Amino acid sequence: MSLPLHVHSEVAEALRSGRGVVVLETAVLTCGLPAVPWTAAFGPCPNAIDASLPVHLATMRAMIEAIRAAGAVHAVTAILSGQPRIGLSEDELNTLAADRSAGKASTATMATAIAAGHSAGATVSGTLGLCGAVAGIGLPQPRVFATGGIGGVHIGWPTRVDVSADLGELARQQVCVVSAGAKSILDAAVTAELLESLGVPTLGYQIDRMPRFQSPPTDESPRIHRVDELVDAAAIARAHWSLPDRGGLLLCQSPPEETAMRPADVDAAAREAEQTVRVDGPTRTPALLAAMAKLTDGATLRANVDLLVANARLAGNLAMVMGTQ
Repeated sequence: MSLPLHVHSEVAEALRSGRGVVVLETAVLTCGLPAVPWTAAFGPCPNAIDASLPVHLATMRAMIEAIRAAGAVHAVTAILSGQPRIGLSEDELNTLAADRSAGKASTATMATAIAAGHSAGATVSGTLGLCGAVAGIGLPQPRVFATGGIGGVHIGWPTRVDVSADLGELARQQVCVVSAGAKSILDAAVTAELLESLGVPTLGYQIDRMPRFQSPPTDESPRIHRVDELVDAAAIARAHWSLPDRGGLLLCQSPPEETAMRPADVDAAAREAEQTVRVDGPTRTPALLAAMAKLTDGATLRANVDLLVANARLAGNLAMVMGTQ
């Protein structure tokens, strides 16, 4: 039997008091990053993470620390033994990280995981859906969410139709998602057009074009609305939500310069990965990203880890600004 949504007591208190809260997805924990400590095959270890821990857990902990340092409260989302949760204890986080049978739960698959009593990491769409469910148990909805890159329209549109559930859920839920744009395996131009069609404002923090996940934007990248201060992003979010039937927003920032890659290198790795990866469905994105990491001797992985932590830091600062307005 399915269990009701559980919100961690610290998260619930922060929501009630208007304190800044940043929601984190866990698909990156269960299937997005290596579940082994950093190795020489990955190249130099990013300074942001503890090299003695498995990469997926070390990255999640670094994201949590970045949110805490900003003064906000982190809320890690997941399905644990069939119960949807917003906010995990340290023991629960460690248990999920060690559970190699845990997959990922999106908007479309979350009900299956809940009904079967399984554990799963929540994807971007799944996490957004859980944010929307918070109001149903009498708590204010979380408004800020940090991730690496959102899903979108895969390369090959319209011949090959593969569109992430992230876009539809982002259009429905009143949450500001902080990311480094759409994942590099996607068609950025078509993804940006679909976001506009869905009524999702796409903002750039100190940039006016959409970044390319592991690389900064180029002159060919889709144009987005530039904001130079987080107070401006917060004001746009509140104005958007004051209008009827409005959903979420996307706030993009470029990946950190230290590990950001040249767009041409990312594109070449993405094209080669597309030619070699033969799986479809929910496992396709993790397989493509893993293939790209191998093709680039870990460069895409290093960029991914650093941008995840940077996005968590920016989201923490945004949550604190929104909590004071």
